Amino acid sequence: MKKLTLLLTLLTSTLTLAERIAIIGAMDSEIKILLSQMKDVKKEEKASVTFYKGKLENKDVVVFKSGIGKVNAAMSTTIAMEEYDVNKIIFTGVAGAINNNLNITDVVISDYLVQHDYDTTVFGTKKGAVPGSVDTKFSADETLIKIAKNSAEKVLGKNKVYIGTIATGDQFIADKATVQSLETTFGAWAVEMEGASVAHVANLYKVPVVVIRSMSDKADGSAHMNYNDFVTIAADNSAKIVINMLAQM
Repeated sequence: MKKLTLLLTLLTSTLTLAERIAIIGAMDSEIKILLSQMKDVKKEEKASVTFYKGKLENKDVVVFKSGIGKVNAAMSTTIAMEEYDVNKIIFTGVAGAINNNLNITDVVISDYLVQHDYDTTVFGTKKGAVPGSVDTKFSADETLIKIAKNSAEKVLGKNKVYIGTIATGDQFIADKATVQSLETTFGAWAVEMEGASVAHVANLYKVPVVVIRSMSDKADGSAHMNYNDFVTIAADNSAKIVINMLAQM
C-alpha cells in the first residue's frame, strides 16, 4: 500500500511538472513584456512562428506571436497544442470596445467568443454558427476567468474590469453601424481578430482557454485615431494581468 501511495505521488508530481501554459499575443507589442521577464528561454521556429519556451513566474510556458487574423491564430495555436503539450491557453492583447460602458484601457475577459464574420445563414443557420456545431459561441474556462478577473482587478481596479462575449473576425471594425450589429446579434462587448479561432481550437482539444482584451479604441468612427494612441498602453496592461495570473496559478 505504501509503495502504491508513493508511486501515485511521484506520478502526480510528474504530471504537475509537465504542465505548460501557452500565452499568445497577435502582435509583438502584446508579448514584449512577457518575453522580457522569461527565464531559461529556448527559442524555436515552426511554420514561420517563433515559439519561446521557458519559465515565467516559475511556471512552464510557451509564449508566441500568432500573427494577426483567424487563420494565423488557429494555425499557431494548433502547433502549440501538438508540439508543446499545452494544457492551458491564455490569449492576451487589445481590442475595440463595443459596449457603451467600456472606456479605453478597460479590460474585457471572455466568457464566450464568437466568429462574427462566419455567415452561412443562407442555409438556415444562425450567424456565427460553424456547421456541425450546435452553438454560435465558444466557451472560456470558468476557473481561468476567475483568476483573470481577480488579477485584472489587482492591476487596474474593479471599475475597469468586465466579463463578456468577445467577437472575432478578419476585419478592423471602425464604423458605428457594424458595432451596433455586433452588439445586437451577439451581445458582444469587444471585437478583435483572433480570440474565437483560438477558443475554437482549444475547445476541440478540450483545453481550458481564456482571452483577455484591453480596450485600445472605441470600435467606431474614431477607432483609427484612438488605436494608434493607446495600443501600447492597452497591450502592456493586458500583459501585466497575465503575469499576475501566473503568480496565482
